[in-house]
Amino acid sequence: MASYRYERDIRPEDLVQTPPRPLTPRERRANWWHYHWYYVALLLTALLAAGWYLQNRLTEVRPDHVVTVVGRVQPDEALLDELRARLEAVSADENGDGQVAVEVRGVWLDLAALREGGDLARLMESSEERLNADFYLGESMVFLVDDPAGLEQLYGCFRYLDGTDPQEGDVARVGDFALPAEESLLAGLPPPAEGAWYLARRIAAGAEESPGLPRGDRLWAALIP
Repeated sequence: MASYRYERDIRPEDLVQTPPRPLTPRERRANWWHYHWYYVALLLTALLAAGWYLQNRLTEVRPDHVVTVVGRVQPDEALLDELRARLEAVSADENGDGQVAVEVRGVWLDLAALREGGDLARLMESSEERLNADFYLGESMVFLVDDPAGLEQLYGCFRYLDGTDPQEGDVARVGDFALPAEESLLAGLPPPAEGAWYLARRIAAGAEESPGLPRGDRLWAALIP
């Protein structure tokens, strides 16, 4: 059977391909962009993300201290704001960023409701997990609490007022590890729904290498007249 070439009467010179004409600079740019725009878009996205991250890292306010308020009723924002202002008034720039900033956290933890069970107890369990994480990570060194006896019994978390940690077998009274806020520079804070506010310090055990430990001690000293 005759080949396709001979049936169509194709001459050898017809098989020689005509070289493509050179592309103009504009056409070369359009051709390059057609095949590479996706990579350019990815690169720009990565650069924008990196720039956003760096800007946030350079401009974010890093707290010099973290102080946690633990109340049997949810601490309100007015109390947290007033406490933050008072703490910043006596704090120093501990991290060298040129600003004095104190982060004040509010934790609602009613130990009686935690023991009773039900929906409120499940909410209290969430608060308990937050507080456990704070103790474990050593984020807060100074606490403002309205149930120091209950928290100490549950967590064994507070230092004695002389700065030492309780030892196994110690029977601590509230006055051994908690100072009434009225006897500090925080006198006059809006009172809690029950009892009174007390200042207490986290135990040093587990936080010996944390820069927050000496910072917390300096804040404590500044609050005690």
